[in-house]
Amino acid sequence: MLTTFSDPMTSAAAAASGGGGSSAAEAGHRLVTVQTQMAGPRQVPASSILRFVTPLLGFDHLERFITFQTQEGPLHWLQAVEDSQVSFCLLSPFIAGMDIDMEIEAADAVDIGAVQADEIEVYTVLVLEKDPAKIRTNLRAPILVCRRTGLAKQLVLSSAKLPIQFYLADLKLKARK
Repeated sequence: MLTTFSDPMTSAAAAASGGGGSSAAEAGHRLVTVQTQMAGPRQVPASSILRFVTPLLGFDHLERFITFQTQEGPLHWLQAVEDSQVSFCLLSPFIAGMDIDMEIEAADAVDIGAVQADEIEVYTVLVLEKDPAKIRTNLRAPILVCRRTGLAKQLVLSSAKLPIQFYLADLKLKARK
């Protein structure tokens, strides 16, 4: 479950400012072509390009990304618009059925222009390995996305309850029980 700490002042400020991001109306409906590492060139609406309000860890030079899926399910790709060689496989942990408690600060929701928790999509970066039993994700460094504003942010959470290396094989074992 995603929980945000309620702060009426910051929530009111976000609502009044419209979140500070570019809206779909501002970006128009024009299509742009983004070269992806996994699926070649993809045409996407300009309004679907995400802007990270703080850079992804280790990628200070990149700000704009798209997300896409190659098949239905909890996996997505995060592709840098500025560099076709930079992409990440993402897991949507709640869609994958993970029962985790993830608390974020109200200021983080405001940073991406989200006024309510249900506006926030949560992803974690997967580490892909040849051995499927070694595929893992870091639940302490989620990526938050507010589609309404087109803004995103990666957090570093301090909760010891969230593992830095969560093996997806453990998720499958829990589902079978």
